[in-house]
Amino acid sequence: MSSDQLEQYKKLLSQEPLIGDTWVIIDAKWFEHWKRFVGIEKSDEQDVTDPGPMDFTNLIDPSETDAKEHIQLRSDAVEGNDYSFIPEKLYKKLLDTHKKIGPAITRKAIHQGYSVVVETFLVPLRLRESRSPSAKTKQVYRSRQTRLLDLKTDFIREFHTQINSNYYLYSSKDEKGLNWEIIDEANGAVIEDCDIIKNAYITYESRSLATRSACLSKTSYIPGLCGLSNLGNTCFMNSALQCLSNVPALTEYFLSQEYKQHINKDNPLGMKGDVAQAYGELVYEMWSGKTNFCAPKSLKHSVARYAPQFSGYAQQDSQEFMSFLLDGLHEDLNLIKQKPYVQKQDDDGTLDDTTLANHEWESYRKRNQSKIHDIFHGQIKSVVQCLTCKTKGRTFDPICFLSLPLPHKKKIRTFKIDYVRLNGIIKTYYVKSDEHGKMNNLIQVFCDRFQPQDQSNHEEEEPMDTDQKGPKLDEEEKEIEEDFTKAEDYDGHQPRKDYILPAEVYNHRIHLQYADNANLTSIMERDQIVFYETADSLKNGTHGNILMPCVFRESNSRQNFGIPIYLTVPRQKCTGKDIQESLQKRINDFLPISSSDSSDKQPSYTGSCVLNTNYHNQQTKSLSSIADETIDFGRTTASVVVDVSQSVTDEYKKQEKEKLDKEEKRAEEEKRKIQEKRNQEGKRSSTSLLDCFGYFTSKETLSDDDLWYCPDCKQLKKATKKIDLWLLPKILIVQLKRFNYTRYFRDKIDLLIDCPLRDLDLSPFVLNPDEKLKAKYDLIGVSNHMGNLGGGHYTAHAKNHNDQKWHTFDDSYVSDVNENDVISKAAYVLVYQQRK
Repeated sequence: MSSDQLEQYKKLLSQEPLIGDTWVIIDAKWFEHWKRFVGIEKSDEQDVTDPGPMDFTNLIDPSETDAKEHIQLRSDAVEGNDYSFIPEKLYKKLLDTHKKIGPAITRKAIHQGYSVVVETFLVPLRLRESRSPSAKTKQVYRSRQTRLLDLKTDFIREFHTQINSNYYLYSSKDEKGLNWEIIDEANGAVIEDCDIIKNAYITYESRSLATRSACLSKTSYIPGLCGLSNLGNTCFMNSALQCLSNVPALTEYFLSQEYKQHINKDNPLGMKGDVAQAYGELVYEMWSGKTNFCAPKSLKHSVARYAPQFSGYAQQDSQEFMSFLLDGLHEDLNLIKQKPYVQKQDDDGTLDDTTLANHEWESYRKRNQSKIHDIFHGQIKSVVQCLTCKTKGRTFDPICFLSLPLPHKKKIRTFKIDYVRLNGIIKTYYVKSDEHGKMNNLIQVFCDRFQPQDQSNHEEEEPMDTDQKGPKLDEEEKEIEEDFTKAEDYDGHQPRKDYILPAEVYNHRIHLQYADNANLTSIMERDQIVFYETADSLKNGTHGNILMPCVFRESNSRQNFGIPIYLTVPRQKCTGKDIQESLQKRINDFLPISSSDSSDKQPSYTGSCVLNTNYHNQQTKSLSSIADETIDFGRTTASVVVDVSQSVTDEYKKQEKEKLDKEEKRAEEEKRKIQEKRNQEGKRSSTSLLDCFGYFTSKETLSDDDLWYCPDCKQLKKATKKIDLWLLPKILIVQLKRFNYTRYFRDKIDLLIDCPLRDLDLSPFVLNPDEKLKAKYDLIGVSNHMGNLGGGHYTAHAKNHNDQKWHTFDDSYVSDVNENDVISKAAYVLVYQQRK
């Protein structure tokens, strides 16, 4: 590759999307490999091989079996980890040098709020031949900017029908497609502008049939039992809105229309009343009893204007949305038109708690008076004490949420490892290790599994310290560990840590070599980890040798197969003959002898050497043709491709299938053991919500990143901090801090917290004696989060104050839920109502 071509690549990668431009979604691992291969990004690897064909199949949604256009991306795909965007011009250039597997996934650049973005996920729609529930239905995926006119074309092509001007376009948002509304197709309308939501049914019907349908009586629904349409990854918003909708005092305030008299359009901290108005209209529709679902589109657009993080269609946090919404409603409805300047009371130690707390509360009230304040706001007391001079400082702060820490422990994860020995034996092992450890920790644990337990060098690591407040759980039960020496086919082999090269294999090629300090959290579940045994210690170098990747390829189809290996060749004065000799020494250990090769006991193969000079110029030469040529590894990287005969390939695949069958049985046994362990853990007493309040109000030592300015020492000092509840709100919103962030990793704590539905008594944590009698609460709402940090799904459980029953709200779907199922490991935000 010339330097001019490399500059062209860099220029294309630097361009920004423009409206209407076509971009291609490409596998992120392949893309990162390619950038290192051509030299766009630097690499510490000794050898960067060609990444091979562009494989789109891993990115396509499993439901897409025969689509050639409008292809949906896999729902759990994450940008950066799974896929990347490249301009169409770059993709076409890549097609000149690389084949592709599967149909390309293309997207258009569209407007999103005030930005231009490349649309990632298409809107799933269901074309139905008629409004009849039994009519033929076809699932399709379309851009939010698709014109309704184009939908009509899709409908005609799918159902082989004719549609003229005497037909209406209908859309149904409910799950079964029973309730329909007419959509206006005028003026080139597009899907996004017409309130056509995810998984909506679409059909066309003549005006005569529509007139007859309009004569049918309308159905009435229970007020408040109204689902919210998912506008595209907006389940976080729907979950938060359902929790707030079932706060009686808040909903009654909006239904009474009293809020309209309180809208403060001049508040510089507010949103000109737009959010309050949109929320009021949504609540009115949800409690009208006229529908069982509606679309919170107006509210979403109003919020997005003032909070860009909630624009677009990326997954967000339900607690963050709820917090923003309540703060926005408070400022939009704040009765204080001109906020006065309020002097903060200095704490000189002469005022008692009650006097100081009342002063701070009244000062806050001088600037903040709204129905939101009356319902949701409380007050906490914080005491900070200098560890040097013991000076204390008190503050009394308003709160709208409480974020409670959860107990946590080291998270153990099972890693699947293919171990490639020098003698050609390849075995698969399942190794448990701390998910937040490093690669060298995983290698050590792997080696220790071949050691008798009393001789193991592996020391159980303490759980990593995090920003979470509260005690760490001791592991009462040792994780299930497998002793590899007890396997039936164990031959006494003892892996050595310094003789293991860890790598990731992708598309049957060595994608990357892991550094010792590589974070295990960066390894995805589907990544193939391979440990290669080396002849020389990696700790002291390879004694003048270099490890050269070797890939196996079917001679007929030219497709890679199997696990690649490394060849050991001289770093200095290495010739094609040296590579050929190294290949001959190892090839029979890794490839089976087929029946057709039994005469000479040698598998049929031919070897070629792929040479990359300065990552730009690639040449492929047979090993025999460069037998006497010397390869300069200072300027050139090299790898070997072995073309294998069909008979050997078939035998290899047969053996691999037998191995895979054994692995599946082993995996089932692994799952059984894990389930037994979980069942045992389930029998133990769970952590209660009161325990979490105990952690929240316990004294803690502030970290070095959170030093306190001591007024006596006149400098930042280490200190302790103690929090207590002082004034209790009528509605208490509690966030369980399930999401754990540090500078090293992110994690979610899937721990069942015992949260009482009735009689939550917080009096032990309330310092104000006048408030202790008001300290009992009943649960009325739960925002649930299922899945991992990268995405997941939000739902809500809420208690309707009219029928006094619990219901599940899953976007547009509403159903009853048993009280025993209200609290689960998914509970994330709790809404409690103070007992009167």
